[in-house]
Amino acid sequence: MVTYNTEEEGSATSEHFDAVVIATPLHDADISFSPDLQSSVSAQIKPFQRTVATFVRGVRAPLTSASEDPDDILTVKTKENLFFSSIGSKGNSVYKVFSKVPLSEDQLSRLFTTVEEVKVVDWMAYPLYSVPDTLPDFQLAPGLYYVNAIESAASAIEMSCVGSKNVALLVFQFLTGEEAVGEQGLCQDSSSDVKQEL
Repeated sequence: MVTYNTEEEGSATSEHFDAVVIATPLHDADISFSPDLQSSVSAQIKPFQRTVATFVRGVRAPLTSASEDPDDILTVKTKENLFFSSIGSKGNSVYKVFSKVPLSEDQLSRLFTTVEEVKVVDWMAYPLYSVPDTLPDFQLAPGLYYVNAIESAASAIEMSCVGSKNVALLVFQFLTGEEAVGEQGLCQDSSSDVKQEL
């Protein structure tokens, strides 16, 4: 049973579903589970890494003593005075700077001789990875699936597509009782010879 609140009604509504797919990271979701599921689900929630993307239109300051700086700089943050993770040219005098916290005016002035425009995107981008690590299951309980489980292996839109396909195949198998994967990794429609990908 799923109970949820809607803005229009302002009260809790409960409904039964054959299957439920959660397609949002659980670390930041306002989702509660029944007591019998809560401990197993909580064990699968990982803290996420804060990432700040600062987009700057301007002129980048020389960062090396070389006659020509590279367009892209990737770092391994081992020094305390290194305040950015990477700088990449996006073309047309636009640069993307990744950092763990928002950049100060002083830090921006150290990276750029001229700043025309700044846009900041600050978000919890991906899970904190550790080695060795246990990856969460796509199936939290019979009929309850978690697309974002795959983010514990790698976090990218392409990985979300892989996670979505895996969950769609698991839901198909759960609802029909049929094996979802045929010889080529496609769903086999038992009523015909037509293969279709979910």
